[in-house]
Amino acid sequence: MAIDIPDAPVGRAAPLPLRKKRPRPADAIFHALALSAVLILLGTLTWLLGSILISGWGALSWDFITSQVSTNAGRAGFASAIRGSLVLMMIVIAVAIPIGFGAAMYLEKFASTSRAQLTSDAHVRRRRLREMEAAGAGGMRLVVARVGVAMSFVWARVGAPLNRAIEVNISNLAAVPSIIYGLLGLALFVTFVGLQKSLLAGGLTLALLVLPIVIIAGREALRAVPVSIEQGAMALGATRWQAVSRQTFPAAIPGMLTGTILALSRAIGEAAPLIVVGGVAFGTQMPSVNPLDSNETPLFAMPLQIFDWADRPQEAFQDLAAGGIIVLLAVLVIMNSVAIYLRNRFSRRW
Repeated sequence: MAIDIPDAPVGRAAPLPLRKKRPRPADAIFHALALSAVLILLGTLTWLLGSILISGWGALSWDFITSQVSTNAGRAGFASAIRGSLVLMMIVIAVAIPIGFGAAMYLEKFASTSRAQLTSDAHVRRRRLREMEAAGAGGMRLVVARVGVAMSFVWARVGAPLNRAIEVNISNLAAVPSIIYGLLGLALFVTFVGLQKSLLAGGLTLALLVLPIVIIAGREALRAVPVSIEQGAMALGATRWQAVSRQTFPAAIPGMLTGTILALSRAIGEAAPLIVVGGVAFGTQMPSVNPLDSNETPLFAMPLQIFDWADRPQEAFQDLAAGGIIVLLAVLVIMNSVAIYLRNRFSRRW
């Protein structure tokens, strides 16, 4: 059956196309200034990278990577600094990842900022205690239950504000300048704990530096996992801890590792906190790759060695500093590439 389409009324003008909005002068000026700033920064970065490659490419060789540091520019190498940075990253990984992942899991899944929720949990514990007493339970199990009920009511009063304070402080610590962490490491690990000005003190200081970043990245990765996975596990009989540790946490590991690698990329290029802690740029001792010997080894690192060479007036040392920068940039590119691969390989669309 054909459908008749009525003709357009004669004499009615066709609608005019929308006129393109003319930019205001203030918008055009702001756009031009922003574009100019970006172009200036990119040009400066390109010039710096080009000058570094030109100056340091000739210094790169296998002997440069495997030789120890020396006061003679012709025999100076980068091996001590590379080994020192490797041991520092081992210490940072061993300290920051377990604490950071555990703190992220607690703050995101178990730390309640509601006093009403904590009070409700305390009443549930007290009800279970009464059921145990009515059933005639006794001994150490009953004592532990009573202590747990008492602590739960105390935690119901102080837990919520404490959790909120921890969250706020972690967010603020992520933006603290790195030299402040160096002063904290010097006061805490060297002066108070009594460690030497060694790789161990430097590694613990860098662990404090990246710990807020690891926690924030871990929380974001856990938050990206749908809560329905955890709820489904609990509906099948799993406890809250089992649901989080066996379902949510494994699903969030790729995102957590990506954020951790990016945090390590920041730590490996930091020089200010290591200088404050007591880093050295020249020494006859080759650092051991065993982190257990780190407290007996002076604090060597790639940024410290580059800083020392760049501060010297001889042109040969300037070329060595440029070569060290190329090596450090290569390490950073590799670490960021691994983070991108992990994100693309294991990321999921929920």
